[in-house]
Amino acid sequence: MMSEEIENLGAESEKILPSEAAKVESETYKCPSCGNFLKFDPAAQKLKCEYCGTERDIEPKPAQELFYTALSEQGYSEWGAVKSYKCPECGAMTLLEKYETTTVCPFCGAPNILERDELPGLKPNAVLPFKVPQEEAKTCFRKWLKKKWLAPFALKKEAKITKMRGVYIPIWTFDSNVSANYEARLGKTYTTTVGSGKNRRTVTRVRWFNVSGSIGSSYNDIQVEASQYIDPSALRKMSGFDTVNAVGYDDDYLAGFSAERYSLGLDSGWESAQQTIVSDLKRQIRARYPQADRVDYINVYPIYSGTTYKYVLSPVWVNSYRYRKKMYGCVVNGRNGNAVGKAPVSPVKASLLGIVIAAAVAAIGYLIYLYMF
Repeated sequence: MMSEEIENLGAESEKILPSEAAKVESETYKCPSCGNFLKFDPAAQKLKCEYCGTERDIEPKPAQELFYTALSEQGYSEWGAVKSYKCPECGAMTLLEKYETTTVCPFCGAPNILERDELPGLKPNAVLPFKVPQEEAKTCFRKWLKKKWLAPFALKKEAKITKMRGVYIPIWTFDSNVSANYEARLGKTYTTTVGSGKNRRTVTRVRWFNVSGSIGSSYNDIQVEASQYIDPSALRKMSGFDTVNAVGYDDDYLAGFSAERYSLGLDSGWESAQQTIVSDLKRQIRARYPQADRVDYINVYPIYSGTTYKYVLSPVWVNSYRYRKKMYGCVVNGRNGNAVGKAPVSPVKASLLGIVIAAAVAAIGYLIYLYMF
């Protein structure tokens, strides 16, 4: 997910260049009341000035499904509203609004990330706006930390929490209608008595049978995570994202946040989605034959039609905290507040747990011995 150990880089963030000052002044995100910047507020679901409270509505647009073909990924869409940066420490490719003055990597906290020319690739066509405000995300982090009962006793007091950074990570979603022929070899176990006299015994055998047929199903919003720094297992632990509620992409939702560029391409994402579909079809086929309790093989030959996709920016709060000169990371789902991350393990607690487990195993063994003898 994120590196458990990130060195403290302790330098100031790169300041905005004077040449960009004029551009910043002309940006539409300037607050009309006090001159500060408007940022997207997850609680209000509006652009809001955190200094004077001025708000500006965002009119959500429906997210459009795009038809997927073998040529879809060869397109190029200039993402004109953002600047591309690369972190020299962790390699993260981050996209920031052009008016942003901070250049701190949202994943490892490294300052002085380097501006890069805009990379070729697809522009997102949908966004799932932040729903959990920053302060609520901090509360979710603290609750997560309290559940780490193998962590050192002093962790909760000594852990130095850095600023939580809001980042949109890339998610591909796919819709498709699927029809498939299949063939399978399934089995049913049974017991029978063999031999005679002293060799008479009961054995378990399998009665195999072949099946074939056709199956069809429609799939909606199969999610394929395309982030380099938030792995799929972490995404599952955070309960994924409600991408069916995504809206059409609008720069306003990125105001005050950054976004990660996808590291898994569209074609590779579709390959992953197909694996998910085939696994589900096999599950459905298996359920058609409840009498079978063994599977030798199930071969599925799917045909896909009407396949569409969305490139959805999905929200997470990324937090790193310091404990005993080491950095640990935690990610909070920006939609539901679920948290996942890494925490140090206390050698004392781990040893005590090992002793308890060993004692429990010994006690169970002793009870079995008493019962049998």
